[in-house]
Amino acid sequence: MAQFEEIGRQGYLPDRIASHILQQVDAGDLKPGDALPTETALAEAFGVSRNVLREAIARLRSDGVIETKQGRGAVVRSPSERTTFRIDAGRLDQKENLGDLFELRGLLEMDAAGLAAQRRNQDDLDELADALEIMRGAKDFDEQRLEADARFHRCLGQATRNDYLATIIDYLSSRLKDTTRATGAVYAKSDLMDVTVGEHQAILEAVRAKNAEAARAAMATHIRGAAERLGVTLPGSV
Repeated sequence: MAQFEEIGRQGYLPDRIASHILQQVDAGDLKPGDALPTETALAEAFGVSRNVLREAIARLRSDGVIETKQGRGAVVRSPSERTTFRIDAGRLDQKENLGDLFELRGLLEMDAAGLAAQRRNQDDLDELADALEIMRGAKDFDEQRLEADARFHRCLGQATRNDYLATIIDYLSSRLKDTTRATGAVYAKSDLMDVTVGEHQAILEAVRAKNAEAARAAMATHIRGAAERLGVTLPGSV
């Protein structure tokens, strides 16, 4: 039988909760077809807020471990139905893995920026500008700024009008959000927060101008810069 209890405070709570539930699934305590307890019950059991619990559940859903069914809530999926592409956030502390992820991100998001420049509408521009304004207004590299950064990239993916591309960009952004959170002190010690805002501004301006080539170049500059700020050097192709 699955056991849920108050979770330790070390580490990022949604990750720890998602990992705990995944361990219950892998151990067979939660079987395919089993429904998880309600959000309220799980939040109380883990001793966290419902917002924290929801982020953990969203992580498991994006990894294909659970699905939401009408009238049953979150239900465990069988291994054969789970997402085959999965990034283990716990392995991103290794430079080679982080480098591979940034290289993949560059290849996808450069073309996504070009497509967004060609296909965006005014609502897309408003969303991108709003996310950027939140990034610009935040004084610290906190959760609000992290989420605004991830939101900017999600909006860009949606502006491509390609649902598959938007989904994978959303997934990559969520994983890199974890890594950037852990290294937020790097940004706080210099003007690097202003640098990254400037990189996003250049992307937005190119997308607004419908300049696909400039959008791709601005995204390449941002991806390479973001990687270097985390101590990763990318190959010349990105």
